[in-house]
Amino acid sequence: MTRRIALALVVAGAIGIVVAIVLVVRGGGSGSTARPPALALHARPSVAPFAGLTEARIGVGGRCLRVVIADDEAERVEGLRGRRDLGPYDGMLFVYRAPTEVSFTMSTVPVPLDIGFYSAGGDPVARLHMRPCPRAEAECPTYSAGAPFTYALETLRGGLPKGGLSGCN
Repeated sequence: MTRRIALALVVAGAIGIVVAIVLVVRGGGSGSTARPPALALHARPSVAPFAGLTEARIGVGGRCLRVVIADDEAERVEGLRGRRDLGPYDGMLFVYRAPTEVSFTMSTVPVPLDIGFYSAGGDPVARLHMRPCPRAEAECPTYSAGAPFTYALETLRGGLPKGGLSGCN
């Protein structure tokens, strides 16, 4: 009987270890800060007009774009509010740690934008045109992908290439 209990404890422990490893590898561990696996973003400090953020180069539909990255809540909320000019950047890449269905607003964004939503694997999920809205957030329309996504890329109207996300040299 003691051997059966010991064997059951060993098996339960082994199962627990396997589950923990799977959670860490998939990013489900509570302390995980790993980026989603689709893009190997080689981020570096950004320049004006986005000093204080990070930037990277990403491929979109075969084109290489220089983007500023919004990868925490405060950066994503600020987004491109109040900006008419992106300086040397082609757009802003919103990065989420896990698939999400959040909506975007154009509150206080003075220029029209295009937005592309992408899965964790970089596949296109949705693509929308967004209109400027000078009013408060509660008074502006929201824009949604209609399905879970991990990345969203905003560009000035007409600047969003068709296709999926990939690495870029």
